[in-house]
Amino acid sequence: MIVSRSPYRISFFGGGTDYEPWFSENGGAFLSMAINYYTYITLRIKPKFQKKHYTIHWRFAEEVESIDLIQHPIVKEALKEYGYHETGLDLSYIGDLPGGSGMGSSSAFTAALIRALYADKKKQINPYELADFSYNIEKNKLKETVGIQDQIATSFGGFNKVNIEKDGSYAVSPINMSSENLDIFLNRFVLVYTRKTRRATSIAEKKVSNMKNKIKSYERIQEMVPIAQEYLVKSDLNSFGQMLNESWLIKRDLSDVISNKEIDELYNFGLNNGALGGKLLGAGGGGFLLFMAKEGQRDNLINKLGKEVVVPFNLSPHGTEIVYNEDSKI
Repeated sequence: MIVSRSPYRISFFGGGTDYEPWFSENGGAFLSMAINYYTYITLRIKPKFQKKHYTIHWRFAEEVESIDLIQHPIVKEALKEYGYHETGLDLSYIGDLPGGSGMGSSSAFTAALIRALYADKKKQINPYELADFSYNIEKNKLKETVGIQDQIATSFGGFNKVNIEKDGSYAVSPINMSSENLDIFLNRFVLVYTRKTRRATSIAEKKVSNMKNKIKSYERIQEMVPIAQEYLVKSDLNSFGQMLNESWLIKRDLSDVISNKEIDELYNFGLNNGALGGKLLGAGGGGFLLFMAKEGQRDNLINKLGKEVVVPFNLSPHGTEIVYNEDSKI
């Protein structure tokens, strides 16, 4: 029995520049944080004397005799990619947060699954390899419209600025903050669940197809990443929050499917009740809204939000990892 886990992530700045149509021409950059909510994968290889079956528990319960009959697309492609045609197995998934909610859940699932498969094969894998292999499954095997941000964020964990080169290589630079300053930073945020989920790739397709018409917007989104890092170095959290607002106004204009009336109303309510700025996380269309409160206004903002679902969070310093393995050598 093997249990792996991958953290979800919050993206602050740079989202969109991690898509290949952009970074292959302009490079890219993003600032994101892995948080203490996780996707868990439990993997059990069936003994050889048992009949070969693939039992997959997710939103559905599947029990099939062939990989080709598996409905879960990521599981199917990963098992094919890593040579499990002759091996029966039980696989189950638990997620701390809803899928399709802008927290990088698909990439967290993919990374956790690949990490578990490598542990079964008694092979090591580093975060760079894990991020690249996860991206390969999602983009090349499943033909999804995805960037490379989520795979990196969940594989590495922590709070990082990432610079992407035109050839797709990237450098991960941790954001170094004292524990005191990190606590002050995190205590300015309010994460709100909109109760709406969506299929990210369909929204991303429309956004990417319109990218050539929004060049100035993406250039500004990319410029914000090093500026945001500098604000953190200077502990200028007010400027960080104000720039989050600017970033959201740019993001919502990238496509007409990113926001909607309900999201706009909730966002404006936050601004009118103690928030400096914020953003809708992920591709758009639903999921989680992140607010950064004015100094001393976080509790007031939470109280004003009333019945809205507020989700507390903290930093996850670790990326995708094995949390249990009956074979203690891996």
